[in-house]
Amino acid sequence: MSVPPIQRRHARSHLVLKVEFDDATNFRSNYLSDLSEGGVRIHATMEVGQRFLLNISFLGFLEPIQIEAVVQWSQPESHPDGPASGLAFVDPSPEAASWLFDVLDPSTQIFVAPEQPSRVLLLEAQPFLREVYGQEVRNWAELRDDEPLELLALAEPAAWFEAVTRIPGTLGIIDIDELPGDSLELYQRVRAHRISCEMPVIVLGSPANIEPFAALSDDLLLCLRKPLRFGVLMNTVRMLARDD
Repeated sequence: MSVPPIQRRHARSHLVLKVEFDDATNFRSNYLSDLSEGGVRIHATMEVGQRFLLNISFLGFLEPIQIEAVVQWSQPESHPDGPASGLAFVDPSPEAASWLFDVLDPSTQIFVAPEQPSRVLLLEAQPFLREVYGQEVRNWAELRDDEPLELLALAEPAAWFEAVTRIPGTLGIIDIDELPGDSLELYQRVRAHRISCEMPVIVLGSPANIEPFAALSDDLLLCLRKPLRFGVLMNTVRMLARDD
């Protein structure tokens, strides 16, 4: 069944989120880019009137929230804009309403537009994770209207430190798991250098390895414990780049 979209009562925000839900056949995951306090638009054709319990993640920066929703309209794959369905939230709890408010807060959607391209320096020993984390950074850049991005993804601490201290960077990212040498000493050298002393740094690592970093009193350091949920790194980069 397909019906024209009803007039929207809530303004939508264009954010990238992940949503998981059960349908009549199996468990499904999808992505959405439109969210309002009243509902979501999902890129899939669904039966009007069907109800779902949604698990929505805002790129890992807030704990996922469960909200019941009902399909109000649906359009098929043959539609010029592709398949889509509009789901209205059903009586969100106070907790869910607060979660939505935090996600839709305009302050989380403001980006700095630097005069020079963003320069992000990633230190990752594992080739697979270098590509995964590098793509997270590229996704962040794409959300900033194709802003130029210089991404250096390196495996050797010495080469990474030389790059960090040669030209000022927008952001440094260090995965300390399986990193040769003393990663805390490496970080302290970054902070002591005049070029990199004010560069924000994200440190990724297992809970045991990251504990010494988490104990530091440093406003330019953000620690993320592995394993990371979907999009955590991307949105951490995004939050560090917002206009305060």
